[in-house]
Parts: sequence; structure tokens; C-alpha cells
Amino acid sequence: MSTSKLVEKLESFYNLSKSKQEKKHDKLLKIIEKLEEKRASLQQEMIKESEIDETSSTYQDLSKELIIINKLIKKAKKKNNV
Repeated sequence: MSTSKLVEKLESFYNLSKSKQEKKHDKLLKIIEKLEEKRASLQQEMIKESEIDETSSTYQDLSKELIIINKLIKKAKKKNNV
């Protein structure tokens, strides 16, 4: 699943009322799981790309995307604990 779709799902979850968020808690857990899978695949891609050239634009793009994914995971886990 693309990063933008995961962001959309996460944002739509945040727009729900507190009671609906509690009812759809499993949905949040699935979003977190998919974000973590995406992070793992990005890390693998970054390792492959770093072996070629750490200064390439592809590596830099992957690095930026990984930072965004990490922030989303942190935000989602924080919401999970609330």
C-alpha cells in the first residue's frame, strides 16, 4: 500500500469522534502494522541503495520517506495509547 493511502487512512481515523475511535481500535492497529511493514521495506531498499551510492537522489528520497513513516508510526502509537 502506498504511503499516501496510509496517511489518508490515519487522518480519517483521527477525524472520528472519541467513541468511534474506540470502536475502530483494531483498524488503527492494522494501520500501524502496515506502516511498520512499509518502514521495513524502505529500510531494505535503503540498504541496497546505500551499497550503490549514499548521495544519490533515490537514496535521499528513501531517507525522507523513512523519516515521514517513522513520524507517522510514532503519532499512531501515541494515539493508540490514549
